[in-house]
Amino acid sequence: MADNISPAIEAGHVEFAAEANTALRFGMMLLSAGASSYRVIRAVKRCARSLGFDNADVLVGFNTISCTFHHGEEFRTVVADVPLPGVNSSRIEALEDTAHTLLQDYCTAEEVNAALDEIERIPTPRWSIWIASLAAGLACAGFAVLNQFGYEAALYVFLSAAVGQFVRVKLHRKHFNVLGVTTVAAWVASALYLTTVYLLPTTTDLSPGFIAAVLFLIPGFPLFTAFLDLSRFDFTAGIPRLFFALECITVIMLTVTVVTTLSGTPQASPATHEASLEYFLAGGIASFVAVGGFSILFNSSRRMALVAALIGALANLLRLWLLTMDARPFLAAFAAAFVIGLFGSQMGNVVSVPRVTVTVPASVVMIPGTAIYRAVHNFAEGNTPDALFAVADVTLAVLFIAGGLIIARLITDPDWAFSHHINFGKELRGEILPINR
Repeated sequence: MADNISPAIEAGHVEFAAEANTALRFGMMLLSAGASSYRVIRAVKRCARSLGFDNADVLVGFNTISCTFHHGEEFRTVVADVPLPGVNSSRIEALEDTAHTLLQDYCTAEEVNAALDEIERIPTPRWSIWIASLAAGLACAGFAVLNQFGYEAALYVFLSAAVGQFVRVKLHRKHFNVLGVTTVAAWVASALYLTTVYLLPTTTDLSPGFIAAVLFLIPGFPLFTAFLDLSRFDFTAGIPRLFFALECITVIMLTVTVVTTLSGTPQASPATHEASLEYFLAGGIASFVAVGGFSILFNSSRRMALVAALIGALANLLRLWLLTMDARPFLAAFAAAFVIGLFGSQMGNVVSVPRVTVTVPASVVMIPGTAIYRAVHNFAEGNTPDALFAVADVTLAVLFIAGGLIIARLITDPDWAFSHHINFGKELRGEILPINR
């Protein structure tokens, strides 16, 4: 491998630092886009190998990354503090493409930095505030239909969630505190929904449907990514990522509980699952629309959004069919998540997108909205035992969805399952493809 070592490293200590900082930058960009710790570690190691290092030790937290790069008897440790990670599926895709193309040959720091500069020039966010607001409205409206809140309720949910997302983006651009943004957006969306329902004539009481209007705030990406990290015992990244998701969920629940208390919403009617053409047709279309909407909120490309929507619709139809067979909701969710994981792996390979960018959006819509509403309503009424029972139903569903994704990953990704590390002795002879294909 000596002939392939980067000239910059051979030049001495000063350039050695440049190479280390370049590999660190690669990991920082992936981490700030919301990638799991495993994906970040693999990418940094690939970059270090391409730059000619003999080995790399990488420790990834929720918003920190520490790397020690080895070359012969020398080593250099670099550490970075990443701003609070967001969700950027397009950037994850571009960085993964680079890791599997450019970094499959030996490179200099200048070449890698040029590629990273090109990735940073990709428009972020990919979608305008108007399209993102429309996507949030459609995603939540689809969720309302899936939870049988009614088509009329879905219309009001669409309007309320779209306005809530618009407010959310505006506040985020001003760098307002994340929990503050979540609180304001949840208040706007839920209060607007209930106000609209009370002011406009409706055939039935639609107020329970307001819980669907805040689903666009659920941190599905960090939540399920945290479970993937924890399943590999990456506690440094998984635990703080999980707590971040739980913080956001708690703020949403507290906000809508206050709205519920002030408005006096009634108990939700239990969902019914009877096999019929309308039941499956509405479920399939609602799943497709909702998953596609969430994909856009995660800054996915059109290709990623379409793949995720197709997988989500098929898997959710399976879940709905199992519910008509009186299967327990969390077991039905597990089966659907397992299918999402299997299809996400195969379709990801076919269309060249990272599996997480299609599996997470497809999974979020399976979170039980009716159980969330029961929890909120009963907490507002002071009925703590029933509220805790509802929370347990939601928790079971989320855990079993995560379990389905994890088991599918164990089956379809041997490197992930067996913790295979990057082989630094491998001769690199790869094909360099353009970025942002």
